[in-house]
Amino acid sequence: MTAWLSGLLLAAWLLLELVLRNGKEARSWQGGDDDRSSTRLIVVAYVAAFVGPFVLSTSGIGVTSRDSVLAWIGVAVGALGLGIRVWSMRVLGRDYTRSLRTRETQTVIDRGPYRLVRHPGYLGSIMVWVGSRLALNWLIAAVTAVLLGAVYLYRISAEERMLVEHFGDPYRSYKARTWRVLPYVW
Repeated sequence: MTAWLSGLLLAAWLLLELVLRNGKEARSWQGGDDDRSSTRLIVVAYVAAFVGPFVLSTSGIGVTSRDSVLAWIGVAVGALGLGIRVWSMRVLGRDYTRSLRTRETQTVIDRGPYRLVRHPGYLGSIMVWVGSRLALNWLIAAVTAVLLGAVYLYRISAEERMLVEHFGDPYRSYKARTWRVLPYVW
């Protein structure tokens, strides 16, 4: 059951990534200089996280027992992450883009999950992927957490540089009163 739910979480995540992007620009894979190839790195990390359980399943290393407490924790973490991701996407609306970019008329968003955290969508995605992997293989979940953590750290660095350049003091003020990804931690 948990293996099936793990796959369902990733399918829902992928479907929402395709459906909730508003407009051609938001769906574009073309990243400008500000993107610093972070979109490509994220895709590579997702592919590695997806393939990992299949590679290790034949060896039996790290396999999470089906329907164990650990597997159900993974499903719960993934479902919570999916909710956070959808909430973030809905609040950003047309400013929710695949690659890093800004619009001339864009403003700093500080409502919804953005009241506490500057990058809740990234937190949601990490939770979906780590949770879904935990439901299958605890070792791959740990590797996925480290890999996505590193890739999103790079992405956040590039994004915050771009946003400070675009918005200036309003974004600096927003940064001073919010956490990057995890409330009260980082």
